[in-house]
Amino acid sequence: MKRLLCTALIGLATLSAFSMCRYPFDSGQPVDFTDAKSFQASIRKLILPDYSAKKDVYIADARNVNARAIRDFQQRFNDARNVLWFTSGNGFISYFMQNGYGNRAFYNKNGHWQYSLIFYGEDKLPKDLRASVKSVYFDMNITMVEEVQTTQGMAYIFHLEDRLNIKILKVKMDGEMEVLEDFIKEEY
Repeated sequence: MKRLLCTALIGLATLSAFSMCRYPFDSGQPVDFTDAKSFQASIRKLILPDYSAKKDVYIADARNVNARAIRDFQQRFNDARNVLWFTSGNGFISYFMQNGYGNRAFYNKNGHWQYSLIFYGEDKLPKDLRASVKSVYFDMNITMVEEVQTTQGMAYIFHLEDRLNIKILKVKMDGEMEVLEDFIKEEY
């Protein structure tokens, strides 16, 4: 009788815990990377479903992250907030907020920085870079910019959009532009 009662209580507690989840992973709720309060929850919503099938990726605490990676991160991104570390077989990934946008930094197993993805809007772009893109794509809005920093240099990924098209554009530091993706919107 005690065993049956304990099993029933555990089952009831488990069901009530699942029913209290506000946004399950597949709820279709949008993920907002610009809201600092929900950034960590948003990252968890995005990352955990992708990595749940992989055995070697998990949310790390400071003891599991290479000290060299943490030191480099603190120097490189000294104004980062809401830092969340993940580990994988390849090294360490840090998701964080900076200047109101969600960003990522990647480190190898030895704690050496590999690359960073810094996201921001058109207003944060260097003026000469914005001018060069707008001179070619003058009718399109810049909806987002990804600054890709690697050990080999830096490039920018522009997300451009107008009424009929979406373009993903890569711009190198020498000004060379390459269209990575070109989409035509459906008309309704």
